[in-house]
Amino acid sequence: MRKISLLAFLTILADGFDTTSIGFVVPTLAAQWQLPLSAFTPVFVATSLGAALGYAISGRLTERLQRREVVIASVLLFALGSGISALADSVTMLSVIRLVCGIGLGAAIPAVVSLAVEGVAAGRRESVTVGVTSGLSLGAAVGGAIGGKLILAWGWSSVFIVGAIAPLLLLPALWMYLPSDRAIAGGSTWADAQPQPARVSALLSAGLAPQTLLLWTFSFLIFTAVYALTFWVPSMLHRLGFDTSGVAFGSAAMGIGGVIAALLLIPLSLRFHVRNILLASSMLGVIALALGAWLAGMPGVLLALIVVVGASLIAGTIGQVALAVSLYPPALRATGIGWSSAIGRIGSVIGPGVMGVFVASDLAAPLWLLVPVVPILLAGVALRVAQKMSTRATPVAASLA
Repeated sequence: MRKISLLAFLTILADGFDTTSIGFVVPTLAAQWQLPLSAFTPVFVATSLGAALGYAISGRLTERLQRREVVIASVLLFALGSGISALADSVTMLSVIRLVCGIGLGAAIPAVVSLAVEGVAAGRRESVTVGVTSGLSLGAAVGGAIGGKLILAWGWSSVFIVGAIAPLLLLPALWMYLPSDRAIAGGSTWADAQPQPARVSALLSAGLAPQTLLLWTFSFLIFTAVYALTFWVPSMLHRLGFDTSGVAFGSAAMGIGGVIAALLLIPLSLRFHVRNILLASSMLGVIALALGAWLAGMPGVLLALIVVVGASLIAGTIGQVALAVSLYPPALRATGIGWSSAIGRIGSVIGPGVMGVFVASDLAAPLWLLVPVVPILLAGVALRVAQKMSTRATPVAASLA
């Protein structure tokens, strides 16, 4: 199982690099193509929309195909999409490519996470989920750490080329070592091993509906906030006068914060329910954003606060997967993870779009940090409602609350 978890982690790490790379490439593209930053809003929206579609179809694909096959095909799709992104010569072309690439990015995660937690004891599933999905944050951190150097040495296209090569190198290991669903089911087909149909209607059955809706609400709102920041913080730093390396490091700061969050979530999730951890981290994120807007004139302090923001909010994007893992039975797990993340990705489409409106309106760059505060507070309300429901929850509902 450790080998499968490692492969899942590496798959998600490559996914995280590819997803966030567009954020720190855009300021360079805007300068070279002589376009305003706000002109790239469609690129951000297309990336998130593609990922939302990928998450949504992942559960249905796993009904018809081996999860192993879904993972391999998805990784190949986003690797090819990243490579082709290096050839883009317009916002329209780049948007279309990133839409297709995003489908691969989104479809890979639910399938590979459900494989990683297969056979893991119930008490450890949340921790394993947090561990493998922390690859998203580490991928973002790696991208930010090397992205500026790549752009300065070989131009913006080199970032996408690296984003293509890494997952292609991973494909042979995925082919060789990811188990088939038939093997996991002891010779039966995956469909035969499922006691319930993996349909979204099953997630909204009488016992699961309230918890599913609360999970979707939280996921939607926290993704709205996180992706508004993930895609636009590098551009904010550019507007504040940071150079190319500094802009890329802004992306790394968010990713570094996410890695810290994952490292903290693993031991904390063994002692506290993930919901309670996420409620506290969301409020910390609001405080850090307010301080960042106030202290934006102090570059070192601002970058440190961006790390705190990343730790506080990316914990939510990781934590919603852990909540889905604990909420749904094995037959619904890939579908449950996929739909929770897909609803979140709808927020990740809306967040960058809304932020783009403020960017186009010439809102002062430091105030961009205050835009995500509202969805974060509302996400906290959803968690608080789940907390109150726990006092009268059924055993199934208690898994979320």
